Amino acid sequence: MQLAPSALHATGEDLAARLGWQLDGLDYDGIVHLQGDLERQIGMRLIHNGSTVQLWATGGTQPTDQPADGVAPLPHGHRYNTAVHIGALTEDQDPGIFLYNTVKDDLLPVFDAKPYYVGHRPWEPDIAPAVEPDAEVTTPPAAGADEQPAPAPAPQTPADQPEPQPQPEPEPEAKPAAKRTRRTKADPAAEPKPRPTRKRTTTKPAPAAAAEPKPRATRKRTTAKPKPATS
Repeated sequence: MQLAPSALHATGEDLAARLGWQLDGLDYDGIVHLQGDLERQIGMRLIHNGSTVQLWATGGTQPTDQPADGVAPLPHGHRYNTAVHIGALTEDQDPGIFLYNTVKDDLLPVFDAKPYYVGHRPWEPDIAPAVEPDAEVTTPPAAGADEQPAPAPAPQTPADQPEPQPQPEPEPEAKPAAKRTRRTKADPAAEPKPRPTRKRTTTKPAPAAAAEPKPRATRKRTTAKPKPATS
């Protein structure tokens, strides 16, 4: 639900009639003022596109009655703010009723008792738990107040004491005979065999390279002698 400025003015008229106050009218900035006794005022305006109505109380003249201890009225010209979210209301719910309950419960008491922090409501005194008139309240007695110390036991005379009876001596326990243990012979097969030693072989020197062939000796050529002529 969202309210228009004209709907806020109509809601202000209904709220003024419920409280017995007077409506000052709609200001240029969309604020509705309600005027009460002792120059006290309540203002209203729309925020968040008309889904929320901001309310505030403006202090007036101080009352003649003295306030209670620890309580101070809202000073003259000071404001106390609150807001009512009407965006979650349905069409069959009247926003004027929610505004009236908020003003009656959260704003009107502020004029006489100003809160000092968020959530502080000094006009609501702490209520002690009620005690039924017929109920009897009993308090436990203090420790050791009515209690009497227990009497100490009377000492026994030798005649009253029982005679000690001899107790049998415990029999000595038989010691178990020592068992002989046989030595197990070592299994020769289980013993690890020594590894055979390898013989070291010397490496043979590589054969020398084949001797290069010797060059052949060159033969000298001799010229043939001419044969003598025969006659």
